[in-house]
Amino acid sequence: MGWLRDIDRWFLSEVLPHAAAYRARAAHFCGRDEADDLVQEAYARVLDTQDFRAIQSPRGFVLTIVRNLALERLRRANVVRIDYLASLEALDVADPAPDAFMVSSGRSELRQLARIMESLPPQCGRVLHMRKIQGMAPGQIAEALSISLSTVEKHLAKGLALVTRARRDDNARPEVECPRIPAPTRRVST
Repeated sequence: MGWLRDIDRWFLSEVLPHAAAYRARAAHFCGRDEADDLVQEAYARVLDTQDFRAIQSPRGFVLTIVRNLALERLRRANVVRIDYLASLEALDVADPAPDAFMVSSGRSELRQLARIMESLPPQCGRVLHMRKIQGMAPGQIAEALSISLSTVEKHLAKGLALVTRARRDDNARPEVECPRIPAPTRRVST
């Protein structure tokens, strides 16, 4: 088959074996009737790609094209069936970045942990900080502090136990109610 181009060979080996997945995704978006047309249009776009060798995941690439083509068709359609819109809404991926609550609660936990570590006995706190915050190996800590490896391990065990107990006690406390702000009183002028 000397008449096949490189992109044709790549298409036959990397893209075409996943045809059933493409049809299933297309049918999910626009129904079985239009699925084959949508997949064929996706194939045309794939074969029109200039740098096909740079595509890391051909299957994912084609599935993304199918999704984008389905969205494009829905935007152009005058009448859209409600179940198609529901299937597209299910695809909306949440932003992986933490929301404001997660950032705030993370900072609060970090302040709590810093307060707990400051309350540890000095040597125990130093060893725990070097191991958990600085990422030093126990042998390096022993050498840096001129203590035995066994002593480092005992300080780590004691420090972790104290931190765990303090966090458990803090979490067991009832939440403190926010103070009420009194409503401003109105002055009546006479």
